[in-house]
Amino acid sequence: MKYPCDFLDKVLCGNCLELMKYIPDGVIDLVLTDPPYGLGKEGIRGDADLKLFYEVLLECYRVLKKDAWFLTFFSTKHLPKLFENNPFEYFWQIVLYCPNGAVSSPIGYTKYMSCFVFKKGNPKIVKRDKDAFVDTPGRAIEPDEGYIDHPTPKPKRFLMHLLDMFSKEGDVVLDPFLGSGSTAVACILMNRRFIGIEIEKKYCEMAIRRVEKFLPMKGSGFSLIGDEEHLRKRKGGGKEKSEFSKRIPSTPP
Repeated sequence: MKYPCDFLDKVLCGNCLELMKYIPDGVIDLVLTDPPYGLGKEGIRGDADLKLFYEVLLECYRVLKKDAWFLTFFSTKHLPKLFENNPFEYFWQIVLYCPNGAVSSPIGYTKYMSCFVFKKGNPKIVKRDKDAFVDTPGRAIEPDEGYIDHPTPKPKRFLMHLLDMFSKEGDVVLDPFLGSGSTAVACILMNRRFIGIEIEKKYCEMAIRRVEKFLPMKGSGFSLIGDEEHLRKRKGGGKEKSEFSKRIPSTPP
């Protein structure tokens, strides 16, 4: 694989650690992500094992520019783990209040989610704003898309606010745990370039369906890169394509 042609404005299905090796040092403007717990090469196991996340943190630090932001959602229950083995410097917390939230917690129900802001070097805030927002009505519902069938979808409008605060038009935004594709959709709507990586095929497929809805149907090619078997063939010089590979139109760079 070659950067940038095989990465920019693409959803890649595979192990983010393997795929990020192809991204050069210091080329990413912003990382915005929501790491799942217990993520391994086989997918989400449902526990609190964050070994892979810590490894991904180091790769994110490597590929980010020298003065850049790292934004991540994280569970309140496991919050202390976020600060372990973390090469970034903590900066701030931004909260999304979810009126219809009903996630079980030790005190009853959780009605908010937190995005933690870390920095590499001394980046500047692009647009000053508030640190608390209100979710759109409906749990896992996007007003213009309907129900998002994912365990923890993040509202794209909230992500758009974050992009507005911590990035500029044309910036390259990396999400190594793309999930349902909300980061990619928010980037399209905010005129940012994106790189989305997701290990589970069903969520890659969901992400590409969502992306298709928001990309103007004209211009240059946009591709959903295939699974790791496909990537190994490409690395070895083979010309075979994975059945999971897909190409749809998109806007030009």
